[in-house]
Amino acid sequence: MNMETLKLFLDIAMLKSISKAAQKSHITQSALSQQLKSWESNLGTELLVRSNKGANLTEAGIIAERYAGQICKLYDDMITEINHLQPSQHELSIYAIPEVCNYALPCTLYEVKKHFPNCHITLNEGPSYLVEERLVLEEGDVGFISGPSSKSDLISNMVFSDQVMLVASSSTICPDRISLDELSEYPLIWSSQLNCVQRALNSSTTGDLKLNILFNLDSIEAVKLAAIRGHGVAFLPYMSIKKELYSKQLKIIHIDHFQVNNDVYMVKKQNQRCDNDTKQLIRYIEKTLIDTLC
Repeated sequence: MNMETLKLFLDIAMLKSISKAAQKSHITQSALSQQLKSWESNLGTELLVRSNKGANLTEAGIIAERYAGQICKLYDDMITEINHLQPSQHELSIYAIPEVCNYALPCTLYEVKKHFPNCHITLNEGPSYLVEERLVLEEGDVGFISGPSSKSDLISNMVFSDQVMLVASSSTICPDRISLDELSEYPLIWSSQLNCVQRALNSSTTGDLKLNILFNLDSIEAVKLAAIRGHGVAFLPYMSIKKELYSKQLKIIHIDHFQVNNDVYMVKKQNQRCDNDTKQLIRYIEKTLIDTLC
């Protein structure tokens, strides 16, 4: 038994799957199974009940999970203290939805680097479901998603709300204000990234509103560029179009009695296994985020 086996066992217990744990650690399922069987043999008992639906802990497995977690934490604390004896670069991995990744966080991360010059930060872009998946697998330390997380092993707290606006090129001839029913009269450049728009439309209509979607783009930047060039109207987060509104490349079309807010939540894993320096970085971001957003 070694630390690697303990950590792999904890991954299996968390994911309830040997194959998913093997995938996370980039080893073969058979290699992981062999390590686990060797440990079970040394302990003289089975730790998991394996089935087609996954792997569940036995009574002995529950005990092993508790002590394995304590041992891994003590080991990580030991490594952290040893690393403190010499200058080192601390790692922080952040996953965020595109609008937060590209328009909100850069200024915050600049402030983080000023206070923690030895930290190395990686900022990864992806939709909300991917951000949650990476955090559950502990491939990221903290994430930012649209709306609260539904996953029980993630903690989510709302950090800010950004209004999503219907915009058009300043050269496009259209009224400054329309009704929601009139929205179907305009060619719409849609973004699958902005789930909050679809949720708001679903709650404000009876389902009989037929949108005239010209095309669907994954990239918010691509949607913005198409709108600037006058190809159609588009829903875009305010944080992504501040400069274009100021320079009058885009204009806002107000919709009567309809408003979309993109509520951004900061998420992290319950009982997060990370060193004290990473926890300190996360606490600093939580404390200063609102005052340092771009």
